[in-house]
Amino acid sequence: MKKVLAFVATAATIVAVGCAAGPSGALFTSVKHPGGFTTGETTNPGGSAISGESCSMSILGAIALGDWSVDAALKAAGAEGKTLKNVAIDHPTLNILGLYGKYCTTVSAQVAQ
Repeated sequence: MKKVLAFVATAATIVAVGCAAGPSGALFTSVKHPGGFTTGETTNPGGSAISGESCSMSILGAIALGDWSVDAALKAAGAEGKTLKNVAIDHPTLNILGLYGKYCTTVSAQVAQ
C-alpha cells in the first residue's frame, strides 16, 4: 500500500510540475493560449507587418531555460523604437508527459507610419 501511495504522489508531482498554464493533458499538450490584442486608431493598409517569437523550454519538469517574455519577442521582431498598431500576442505551448515542454510568446503587429 505504501508503494502505491508513493507512486501516486510521485506521479501527481511530476504532472503538476510539468503542466503548462491553462489547459493541459496528462500525456501530451499542444495548445495556443490567447494573449492580448490592441488596435490602433489609424488605418494604414500599406504599413509593414512584423512578427517575432521568444521561447523557453522545460526538461523533466526540473530544468527550465529561456526567455519567453513579450519584450524578447518584440526584440526578435525588430520592434525596438517603433510605434506599433494592431498588436496580437499568442502563447503556443507544447508539453509531452512533463518530460519536455516548449513555451513560446509570439507577437505580430503593423508598424504605424
